[in-house]
Amino acid sequence: MPRPEMTVIGEGHLQSGEHWILRAGGTEDDYYTYLETVHPDGHRDAGGMGGPPLYDSHINVYTGRHDQGLRRVVVRSDAQVRKVLAELDTGEQIEVPSVGNDPAMGLTFYATLLPRSARPTLVKAFDGEGRVIAQSPLR
Repeated sequence: MPRPEMTVIGEGHLQSGEHWILRAGGTEDDYYTYLETVHPDGHRDAGGMGGPPLYDSHINVYTGRHDQGLRRVVVRSDAQVRKVLAELDTGEQIEVPSVGNDPAMGLTFYATLLPRSARPTLVKAFDGEGRVIAQSPLR
């Protein structure tokens, strides 16, 4: 089955020259989110997730990287999530910024690009009072 039409949820630039574009769209049964990176030399890579907008949690998480690209961290969340942190294998915690939303689906999106050497091991989602309401261990 082909992917549904996706709209641009957010986009931006990194200081290192990459341009990123987050796209999402679909139905309550089949929803897709993709983060594309356009590198300074013009090559592109992308990755993301499909499936239900949210499984049995407040968040859906995707991490991945292309052979020559940066590491992607993408999170879809419900409205209760107010902050997302990615914990690296070094113990460092990186805030994953909110980059847009899909009001019709009730989703908020968080995304970041990390150096390819970064290894996220856990993603935590916090509510408005700073409590962890969901977490997703990563391989």
